[in-house]
Amino acid sequence: MTLRRLLSGDTPTLLALFVGGWLISAFYRIEWWRGVLGAGEGSPAPVVVFVGVTAVAVWSSLMRRRFLWAEPAALTWRDFIRAHDRVHAISGRVWFGWLARLAGLAYLGAFVGAVWRVPEWSWAVMACVVAVGGLVALPLAAGVGVPWRLPVAARATRERLVDGWRERVVRTVGVTFLDPGMVMPPGRAVRMRVRSARSFVVAGVLARARYLPAAAILAVVAAAMRPVLPAVPDAALVGVCAYAALVPFGGGAGWLWRSPGLRRWLHERDVVLRAWNLAAVAMLAAVWGAMLAVAGLVVGGVVPMTVWPVLAVVVASVVRTATRPPVDYSTPAATDTPFGQAPVHLVGQLLRGPDLVLIGVLAALALPTAATACVAVALAAWSVLR
Repeated sequence: MTLRRLLSGDTPTLLALFVGGWLISAFYRIEWWRGVLGAGEGSPAPVVVFVGVTAVAVWSSLMRRRFLWAEPAALTWRDFIRAHDRVHAISGRVWFGWLARLAGLAYLGAFVGAVWRVPEWSWAVMACVVAVGGLVALPLAAGVGVPWRLPVAARATRERLVDGWRERVVRTVGVTFLDPGMVMPPGRAVRMRVRSARSFVVAGVLARARYLPAAAILAVVAAAMRPVLPAVPDAALVGVCAYAALVPFGGGAGWLWRSPGLRRWLHERDVVLRAWNLAAVAMLAAVWGAMLAVAGLVVGGVVPMTVWPVLAVVVASVVRTATRPPVDYSTPAATDTPFGQAPVHLVGQLLRGPDLVLIGVLAALALPTAATACVAVALAAWSVLR
């Protein structure tokens, strides 16, 4: 969304006014938010969480360079006379995205400071984090140069712009048709020969190694959120953060399940493929759990034993998410959702994977740790066999 679309007076303008009004009204209900979130007072833990969220936002926004796209038809028929317009358009996207993210982080910092009543020195720290993060992210992502003709836009090749357009179309179609499998992140090319299911799974993980820093930051956020949200169970915090950190690494399996030709070429049973993906995600989860334990010790406290079975359930949920069947649009039954009516099968697609996380969290809250571990093993076996 560019500034021109935002001020067009059409649906984006109405949506922006609605969201802006809702965000402003949140500051008039600070006491209500404190009661809902169980916010404390004077603790520096919210600042640690804010720094982690800022790092994830800076990395995931400009560093992935989703602004590098152009319609192939425009490149073919108009690029020879309007190359400068293309560079200006991409540069405008960079500046708009950069300013929008800085504004969003500034709002989040102000909201966190008001709800948790952080110490006075925290305001300066959060302001410096936003400013420094923005000043570091922009040169790394776009380079330095004339503001309306950024180097990253001028150097973008036709192949890179078309690839960006293709990824954008896939994401748009996936959101429009409620197909979460199309929204899973694509992998980058790796120098590796794929000769078996094991090598395919390893290549899929290596192709998404760029998500490791974000996973590490999410481990720190999960550990720091415990004193920030004391009313939320540890199992729920760890389950949500672990799922967000590990689900990108299931993109290889998701690509396989969406590509019948590739699936036939690999020529392995579904159970074998799911088992190898489960093993790969389990190893990543073990590393993530180690980072969580270290981060927990640093922020002040040992991670409770009840969260480890939930982490095992998250592994099963990632495999279940990645190996979901293709969307079937022929299902006539519909159900009410907060966004209107939607086919039951599409709702099931959206919940496939997160439903196991919910089961694991509820089991951790209601059952002993040993029983929750048995539930985790059963769910892992079910995710492989089904």
